[in-house]
Amino acid sequence: MTVRSSRGRAVGALVVGALAACSLAACTPSAPDDQTTGVDVQRYQDLAADPWLAATSLTVGRYAFGTNRQFEPGTGRGTRTTTGTLAQVLAAETTSAAREGWVVAAARCGDGSGSGWPVTIELVRALSDGAVAVGEVRVEQDQSGAQQPEGEDAAARALPRRVLVAAYAPHHTNRANLDVPDEPVEFDALECLGGPGGASVGPSDLLAQVQGVDEATR
Repeated sequence: MTVRSSRGRAVGALVVGALAACSLAACTPSAPDDQTTGVDVQRYQDLAADPWLAATSLTVGRYAFGTNRQFEPGTGRGTRTTTGTLAQVLAAETTSAAREGWVVAAARCGDGSGSGWPVTIELVRALSDGAVAVGEVRVEQDQSGAQQPEGEDAAARALPRRVLVAAYAPHHTNRANLDVPDEPVEFDALECLGGPGGASVGPSDLLAQVQGVDEATR
């Protein structure tokens, strides 16, 4: 009887100690059993099969370990190099994407600092289960390594350019209500492409929505 009581006190002390340590370390709950389901796998396969995306890096939607009930979307990424003006390259990419069901939904210019990306195009596409994925196209200014002549606009010159494409399929817990527009958003009037249309067009939160966490799952 005394031995059992000692063991009981020892187990209790261990539990209390573990709870205290967990509280101090802001412990993360264990990953839920449904961290990845057949839904996530199918969306991953949709991205993997997309010939425009031509992804060389793919990740299935999953629980983000080390976080508090957050989930990562399925992702696909690819790169390629082509030659043309910035407008020509973007037009070719969006035309190719449209053949696979992608629709341009938003675009925005960079900050004009010369670093980063001069323009970002965002597209949306319905997946096989009706969920909407968000794609992104970014084009580097110049891959030639040549010095830009003073006074010339690199965006308007036909140059070798590296194109980065990415797509995000919402995790099955994400209830983002994204729609595919009937018509693509016109982006060629953006000021960074030489037009008078300002620095952005379309919604600014597409990526945030598809990458977000559904509050109902917390």
